[in-house]
Amino acid sequence: MTTLTKTTLPIWSAEMNGTSSLPLLYDIWRPDPDNEGPASDLAEDDELWLSYSGVSSAFPYKTQDNYSHMLPKFGVESFVLENAHLRATFVPSAGGKLWSLYDKDADKELLFANHVYRPAYLALRNAWASGGVEWNCGAFTGHHPYTCSTIFTAVLTEKESGIGCPVLRMYSYERIRAVTHQMDFYLPEDAKFLHCRMRVVNDSQRETAMYWWSNIAVKSDDKARCVVPADAAYTPVNGKVSCVPIPEYNHVDVSYPTRNPIAVDYFFKTNKNSRYYTSHLDENGYGLVQASTSRLKGRKLFVWGRGQGGKKWQEFLSGDDGHGGYQDGRYCEIQCGLAHSQYEAIPMPPKTAWEWIEYYGPMHADPAKIHGAWHDAQNELCSCLEAAAPIAEMEKELLDTKAMALTAVAAVICGEGWAALENMRRDQKGMPHICPHLDFGVTGEDQRMWEHLLLTGSLNDGTDDDNAAPLSYQRRNEWIQRLKKAAAGPDRYYWKTHYMLACAYMADGKIEEAEDAIEKSCLCRTNAWNTYARAELLRIQGNNRAAAETMLSAAGMAKNDLSLCKMTARMLMRAEMWQVLYDYTSSLNAEQKRLHRIRFYRAQAAVKLGYLDEAEAILYEDGGLEIPDIQEGEISITNLWFELEEKKAQRDGKVFDKNTAKPPMVFDFRMNVSD
Repeated sequence: MTTLTKTTLPIWSAEMNGTSSLPLLYDIWRPDPDNEGPASDLAEDDELWLSYSGVSSAFPYKTQDNYSHMLPKFGVESFVLENAHLRATFVPSAGGKLWSLYDKDADKELLFANHVYRPAYLALRNAWASGGVEWNCGAFTGHHPYTCSTIFTAVLTEKESGIGCPVLRMYSYERIRAVTHQMDFYLPEDAKFLHCRMRVVNDSQRETAMYWWSNIAVKSDDKARCVVPADAAYTPVNGKVSCVPIPEYNHVDVSYPTRNPIAVDYFFKTNKNSRYYTSHLDENGYGLVQASTSRLKGRKLFVWGRGQGGKKWQEFLSGDDGHGGYQDGRYCEIQCGLAHSQYEAIPMPPKTAWEWIEYYGPMHADPAKIHGAWHDAQNELCSCLEAAAPIAEMEKELLDTKAMALTAVAAVICGEGWAALENMRRDQKGMPHICPHLDFGVTGEDQRMWEHLLLTGSLNDGTDDDNAAPLSYQRRNEWIQRLKKAAAGPDRYYWKTHYMLACAYMADGKIEEAEDAIEKSCLCRTNAWNTYARAELLRIQGNNRAAAETMLSAAGMAKNDLSLCKMTARMLMRAEMWQVLYDYTSSLNAEQKRLHRIRFYRAQAAVKLGYLDEAEAILYEDGGLEIPDIQEGEISITNLWFELEEKKAQRDGKVFDKNTAKPPMVFDFRMNVSD
């Protein structure tokens, strides 16, 4: 018998503490009309969609960067699908992540099931947590906007599903691409694989760029091998996307994840007309296998490498739970995508649904073959997979479950109200709703002013506090046109309408239009938010000092705002205004001074100004300064340690060799240095 139960996952988790008060503009760059995209050494038959329809920012989403490294909450709401062979645990608040897949027959976990929910800056909106299987849909490239947000969740009973077992449905509406992704999970009574029926829908009248990667974390095992249907892989070589042979590359068998010396991605060039699968099998030939129907052709391996920095990253993402528990956090990722690589998105026609099925489950294969010659390993895995899950049956299941996938059922957990707002817009235009069988709930507070714009032609409903940060933003053309019409009419003297236009223009690289809109907004009313936008525009234009000075003005208009505080310090650092940065951090209130980012920026300024004892005290306080939202690839705190130690050596008349010095692990986030 298969059961579907709502329960609580017994792990410690961080508090997300809402989103930033600022729009996500800080990573936008000025478009280069001569930019031809990433350099590559690819052959004419590789056919990668490099640079197709990329986006310069995750705007209109707001940053999720208010979490801490502490884990004060115990218990995370979850759903469990279970039969006699498998137990699958899902977390709606983590973008619907498959947190755990437990093989009951072998009494073993098949995934890296993190024992904490601890975000760090690895996603488009900052927050991301490691472990399990994450479903990335929409904006290119990176972990998706809802990876640390609650998505819509519904339950189909055995009777409602019509397939002989209950179904857990999870879905969301992605605002940049304006696409919907729907995931139906089920476990037939005697199944030894978790069945995942995926559906991505572009129901607009325009082509869009589509991006999907199922991101699977598996626990590191020095003797485990990743077997895939490929003999080559795409990977960076000397700054270029190149195609290299596998499994042997640079005298390393890269199919054994822990043998790779540094952090690296291998995007496998999967063989045509083969089964599409990936796996992670131990010395006994046992482990996880993932297989899919033909649409999901991409496969990838990501490793953190053997260096201290890679180990630190993994410990940082799991490790100590802050309550006496510890877990070996080492893992690697085996991923599956619509395209061959994450350097690309692929064109999706208008009025189109793409569907596929993924199976996840245990594999028992001949270890001598799995760990023997590469093609013998591939043949063995294919043979075992075909015996356990024939591809013809999977393709037939995809067709047979179409009616189930289109069955309407009410949501038991609701996500954000943007799809409901889009349905209101469509009602006004006489257009059909987004995926009518999906319950997208109702609009909420974040959508209120946009509802007002939709119904009245004005963004101004007369209830706003002009000194309060706007709750939300829009980017797509259907809303920009409404804003432009309002700005030329009823909202001619309303700062927020011009400000919204300025932010959207910046996100789309329309710098001159953004400059004009900011000027109009500030003429209507100058406040912290349009002054912040002006600062970001100056930064995009390459004037870092003026940007930092303008940010100081913005922060002065909302002195208690934590997001403005962090962004001001960041801009002062970028402009290398060290004395101003030091003085600014001295002027902050007690709560702001406790922010880890602010402590780091102050330590950086202190080193530059020669206040070495103060910098060292900050850096080593409480066992070592941690930046909760340190970004993937960011080595700022590592570099700070090097600079501090070098200046201390100069002060004390000692020799310091940067080439041989090794930072304490707590400060070492270098991913490209091997032991």
